Amino acid sequence: MAHKKLQWQLRESNSNTQRQPIGQDWKVALNISGWDSRNPHIKSAMAKQGMLSSLCPRKYQVFISFRGEDVRTSFISHLRSALSRDNIKAYMDDHNLQKGDELWPSLCQAIQDSELAIVVFSEHYAASKWCLNELVEILHCRKSQGLAVIPVFYEVDPSHIRKYDGTCGEAISKYETYFGDKDNESIQKWKAALAEAAHISGWDSHSREYKNDSQLIEKIVVDVSEKLSQGTPFKLKVEDFVQIEKHCGEVKLLLSKNQDQLQKNVHVIGIWGMGGIGKTTIAKALFSQLFPQYDAVCFLPNVREESRRIGLTSLRHKLLSDLLKEGHHERRLSNKKVLIVLDDVDSFDQLDELCEPCNYVGPDSKVIITTRNRHLLRGRVDDRHVYEVKTWSFAESLELFSLHAFNERRPKKGYEDLSNRAVNCARGVPLALKVLGSNLYSRSIKFWDGELSKLENYRNDSIQDVLQVSYDGLHDLEKKIFLDIAFFFKGEHKDDVIRILDACDFYATSGIEVLEDKALVTLSNSGMIQMHDLIQEMGLNIVRGGSEDPRNRSRLRDIEEVSDVLENKNGSDLIEGIKLDLSSIEDLHLNADTFDRMTNLRILRLYVPSGKRSGNVHHSGVLSKLSSKLRYLEWNGCRLKSLPKSFCGKMLVEICMPHSHVTELWQGVQDLANLVRIDLSECKHLKNVPDLSKASKLKWVNLSGCESLCDIHPSVFSLDTLETSTLDGCKNVKSLKSEKHLRSLKEISVIGCTSLKEFWVSSDSIKGLDLSSTGIEMLDSSIGRLTKLRSLNVEGLRHGNLPNELFSLKCLRELRICNCRLAIDKEKLHVLFDGSRSLRVLHLKDCCNLSELPENIWGLSKLHELRLDGSRVKTLPTTIKHLKRLNTLSLKNCRMLESLPKLPPNVLEFIATNCRSLRTVSISTLADFALRTGKGIIVSLQNCSNLLESPSLHCIMEDAHLATKSIVLKNMFLKELFRGTNTRIDNYDYVKRQFKYQTTPYSLVIVDLPSSKSDFVGFVRNDSNSDFVC
Repeated sequence: MAHKKLQWQLRESNSNTQRQPIGQDWKVALNISGWDSRNPHIKSAMAKQGMLSSLCPRKYQVFISFRGEDVRTSFISHLRSALSRDNIKAYMDDHNLQKGDELWPSLCQAIQDSELAIVVFSEHYAASKWCLNELVEILHCRKSQGLAVIPVFYEVDPSHIRKYDGTCGEAISKYETYFGDKDNESIQKWKAALAEAAHISGWDSHSREYKNDSQLIEKIVVDVSEKLSQGTPFKLKVEDFVQIEKHCGEVKLLLSKNQDQLQKNVHVIGIWGMGGIGKTTIAKALFSQLFPQYDAVCFLPNVREESRRIGLTSLRHKLLSDLLKEGHHERRLSNKKVLIVLDDVDSFDQLDELCEPCNYVGPDSKVIITTRNRHLLRGRVDDRHVYEVKTWSFAESLELFSLHAFNERRPKKGYEDLSNRAVNCARGVPLALKVLGSNLYSRSIKFWDGELSKLENYRNDSIQDVLQVSYDGLHDLEKKIFLDIAFFFKGEHKDDVIRILDACDFYATSGIEVLEDKALVTLSNSGMIQMHDLIQEMGLNIVRGGSEDPRNRSRLRDIEEVSDVLENKNGSDLIEGIKLDLSSIEDLHLNADTFDRMTNLRILRLYVPSGKRSGNVHHSGVLSKLSSKLRYLEWNGCRLKSLPKSFCGKMLVEICMPHSHVTELWQGVQDLANLVRIDLSECKHLKNVPDLSKASKLKWVNLSGCESLCDIHPSVFSLDTLETSTLDGCKNVKSLKSEKHLRSLKEISVIGCTSLKEFWVSSDSIKGLDLSSTGIEMLDSSIGRLTKLRSLNVEGLRHGNLPNELFSLKCLRELRICNCRLAIDKEKLHVLFDGSRSLRVLHLKDCCNLSELPENIWGLSKLHELRLDGSRVKTLPTTIKHLKRLNTLSLKNCRMLESLPKLPPNVLEFIATNCRSLRTVSISTLADFALRTGKGIIVSLQNCSNLLESPSLHCIMEDAHLATKSIVLKNMFLKELFRGTNTRIDNYDYVKRQFKYQTTPYSLVIVDLPSSKSDFVGFVRNDSNSDFVC
């Protein structure tokens, strides 16, 4: 036995020579400088670094863990090359270890510095302690910082890893024999890590989905790219991490405790504190760390403001949309472990509306609520589970201030006393520390002293005073930009704001950068301009402080003040901008001369938030004057028949007047040199669009729902700058033609233009075209000019053939032809299939002349959805079996269908309801797919009456039964779900109603089962002699 132990030890040492430090002996290696994690200071630093690495941009995109002697020169070499070709930076320890960094901390650091880890389990992976320690660290980072993990089972059975069988089991047994009780803790960690990793969704080289390593590697690279593209939800700056690990750690501790709150499945945590104290930053950091561990996640920012802007109904819609992606039925959440963050909640109505879906979520779901009002949490969150964010200590404040003032964690030499004074002024409020530090950055000692002296002499000792110091240091144009954002454009996209403010000669691009540098605004990942409400309030107070009389202020947005100015004709030439939420008023009376005195008005926003209704605005329908200096005109539901005759739109950038009563904007031709957008959607009385030939920058036109519109001036479709045109529901428009080739036009939509007979538009840039529900009866040859078209939807074409030009659209990915009487024959489709090899989606529904598909359908190798509902096909070509990417095949109401050949191997959904002539069909390939992958499939053969007398029925039922057993076993429901529970079906009819496809006698449904974490199992088999089976 001792001899065997020695042999094993030598093999272990020799097999890892390329991973272990190389030297004359181990002492040389141990003398190399490194870090000892037992040192408390190092431990604290490592914890902070772990937090940083979980949220900041990483050094590596991928870390690859593998057993070198098994796969280095074969699989790993090819994998790394494939990742490199896709510009994915991968870390492999045999090439990236730098001199002097051979010790374990360097490898741990590389794992922490990676966004994703690929663990390649090979035959002798478990025989390396080094590999096992890597695996433990990878899974630790998965839990602590959200590291994404992809296991690859290369020439090894995943169950051997999960159950410690085969060579994996042999390795574990040898460890247990060799170490005995001396290192039992390490062995248990290794076993737990192997079991955990084997349960993570990954890739198995034994799968029949790919024939060779090349195909497997291609799939892995696609998977890696998709996971990397998801990224971290929030990109926090380094200064955001001061003390963040302490706060996150304490909130996590609360999250880990069992709670009895909204319902037994949900743990609810409150984060409470004053404005500017860092609640949102803590919530973002937590969300970024935790989100990979959940099935569905949603972070709803600025609930207080957004509920007022777009309404609670729209916010709830967004919540469900983020959680469910498609379909908004709350009960679909019952299978999901959910993470929800509701940021800045300030009313019970918000909590009631947004927390209601939590009644349906799965076990171990989490809800985090941030608020300034602790009273809101009482009765909903146990006091023990409310985390109070308090003002920061002097030391913490000094570190945060220094990061903004010096880009260092300590004050610069000579600025120590000044920094102490600054920190005292901010009184431990992070927002004030950031703004004050940013304002003093790179300034002289003399400047510092002057600014701090002003603050120290303020009598009211307000945080607003600290914030205003930064505003006071702005140049005049920067101040104007700041105030315009505070009053009118907070939450809008940066590009839109820059376009409007540039038209005011404010040089907005550089100005917004200055505001960012001074921490007065921030940009979201999607480019939206954000401003803390304390900073916004400071901006509003600056304007209010200019005069007690609203008539003498530059900007207005207070409901009572705006109403007074408009109703009583109290405007003046000092007013530059007005913003009013029309849903917040009951009655507003406007006169013809309301705006006469506002000759310098640049911005007018009379808007109605999404999901809300406007109050009663009384107006004669005539306006005598409107400022010719307007850059932005928004008037929802405007009762004017047209804009004033004297109006000049030369400076206009946007016109936004949806749901208005206008019949025309103006007569004649206007100089519209700055106009970029026009939104006249749902203007039911609009009869014509004016000549826009001088709108040389116009990009976006929305005329949807303009039911009275008959003619669109030819100039609209002669503009080289036009990018998007929406005409949905323009029922009386008969002709749409472009006089020239439009280089910039990317989107045009004419859905529901029922009178549209002529459509001739030429563009190199259009990617999507939907001609459904129009009056178009024949597809014109001009379709061939849309060379970049990816999606085409036509419905109801009555005459002619498919034009030959359609077959030349090489980029076409989605083609939907529905309810058409075109001569669509086998020969035409043969040419189409040859020319459109990029097709992903093909619909040929209710095409009464379609009776046969060509054999060359096999060439549509990228096709994943095929729908032939209502056609006259009798069978499908045998070559359809080669469509390995086909997931959905629908043949509903194909009453002539008699038989089906072998189906493709990866179909998840097969629908053939009401195919009354169908006698021969096999789902064996679908059952094989379920057996191979453990994934659920949906099969519906309702009302296929001829199957009752066919031998196919018995085979179908056997295949379905076998497939269902496989799904249940592979998802380990019996082991994982029913442990300690009693599960039974109380009501057959209730359960039956929950399925998408209702069962009738002689029908079959295999329901896609949830993951093994779910408490739901579903299989329905219903015929005249069988019972419900679950």
